[in-house]
Amino acid sequence: MTALKILEEAAALKQQKSKDYQGSQFEEEDYFPFGDLSYMQMVHTKYLRMRSVLDQEHTNFESLEDSLIDMINYCAMWAAYIVNKEQSDEK
Repeated sequence: MTALKILEEAAALKQQKSKDYQGSQFEEEDYFPFGDLSYMQMVHTKYLRMRSVLDQEHTNFESLEDSLIDMINYCAMWAAYIVNKEQSDEK
């Protein structure tokens, strides 16, 4: 396994989940109504989940790897939000 392979898996997961979440009238940004604070909250939530997983011997659902891949995707979405915001501010 390599970091590049993990990033590819994260991108594939993002595409799959986007079909569910943006399958209706909502845009990705609608899920983050408070901009940077909303993205920070999601990253923080994933961080807490990872700490929780590391403190337990067994988890029933989301593994550490799952949380890490989710965090990759939330960070990428946040970075895209920042770039898009900067580009729209330049107009």
